[in-house]
Amino acid sequence: MPDVFAGMKSSPYWWDEAPRNSEEATPLSTQVDALVVGGGFSGLGAARVLARSGRSVLVCESGFLGYGASTRNGGMLGPSFHKLGVQGLKAHYGEERTYGILNESTGFVDFIRDLLAEESIDCDFHQAGRFRGASRPAHYDSMARELETQVEATGIEAELVPPHRVHEEIGTDRFCGGIRYQIDGGLHPARYHDGLVRVVRESGGVVAGQTEVTGIARTGSGFRVATSRGDVAAGQVAICTNGYTGKVTPWFRRRVLPVRSSIIATEAIQPELMDRLMPTRRMYGDSRRLMAYYRPSPDGTRILFGGRATSGDKPLQNAKKLRISMLNVFPELAETRITHSWSGLVAYAFDHVPHLGEHDGFWYAMGYCGSGVARASYFGTKLVYKMTGNVEEGSTAFDNLPLQTRPLYTGNPWFMSPIIQWHRMLDRFGI
Repeated sequence: MPDVFAGMKSSPYWWDEAPRNSEEATPLSTQVDALVVGGGFSGLGAARVLARSGRSVLVCESGFLGYGASTRNGGMLGPSFHKLGVQGLKAHYGEERTYGILNESTGFVDFIRDLLAEESIDCDFHQAGRFRGASRPAHYDSMARELETQVEATGIEAELVPPHRVHEEIGTDRFCGGIRYQIDGGLHPARYHDGLVRVVRESGGVVAGQTEVTGIARTGSGFRVATSRGDVAAGQVAICTNGYTGKVTPWFRRRVLPVRSSIIATEAIQPELMDRLMPTRRMYGDSRRLMAYYRPSPDGTRILFGGRATSGDKPLQNAKKLRISMLNVFPELAETRITHSWSGLVAYAFDHVPHLGEHDGFWYAMGYCGSGVARASYFGTKLVYKMTGNVEEGSTAFDNLPLQTRPLYTGNPWFMSPIIQWHRMLDRFGI
């Protein structure tokens, strides 16, 4: 058997077409109306609206532009319904808030689609839908019940796929039925990120890579922000760091759980095999506790397969584990070469809900729970409306949800690896 990992790159597949590079350092102003910490989808989404409103804005990114999760994800878009399900949400937040959250979530993909059209960003956006497979018969039954409540609450276009029709969606015997969602889609995240950077700059905003924020202090008129390239006076500060929230903002760091997600990409697959494995070219996932997510590459020639990492930022180890999971779904890929393996940090909130708002003078948007492609630009935009006093446009169903922490948690989720291992064992035994 050939070495399927020979020559494998440890950089994202997306960077082949849209490489990250060390561009010339952008000159910094010493004073701005607003400074955004974090140059991902949230930060750029916020900066776009701030710049368009006539405010001077500086986005500070600690590494190369797009070096973090914004270009390391799978490029999958969807409503990202709450992991608690409809009944779980009702138990926590009541019926009115639950329906508000669910209905607002169905608009995330439309928001991205309209933004791309408005800003003329070409990033291979394709609204192909999503198939979620039931890993066990009991999962199919519970998915059917949950779908009924989702449709009742939102009117979302989706339908059950019984076991005998699974092959219409995906070429595997692994699933006992599933759900077909029509609203989901995919894009090329690195090209999307580059497009947002262009839009912010064309609107008069400054996006500065390799500009690490090292300290933030309150002043009488706003904030003094220390960076690796000098100090900046800012009237307002927005924290949009998500899984990369650091020690400079300890209150926020204690309220998000950074979780590593890893992805592999296969070599180009023969067209007839690709047609059999992914006949509809949708986005895909399953019902396991440690859900795998996968999709075709935008050109339809490769399979990108992702899941939660337990080996840190170790491309080969993560690739070996993901390949086992991939072969469980697609055994025909046993001799297919893995060309890329990479990872990045997502951020979970303790209540599994995205959060935005203001704390102690700092504005923030974070906690996208592994679904930041669709959520982040939306919440970054909503955050700016709040910052500028546009109450009507800034209103969301997610307002005033407390961003919680846990006793003794300081930002180091040392317990996540054993939890992931435990869930993997439960999945293995079908518990």
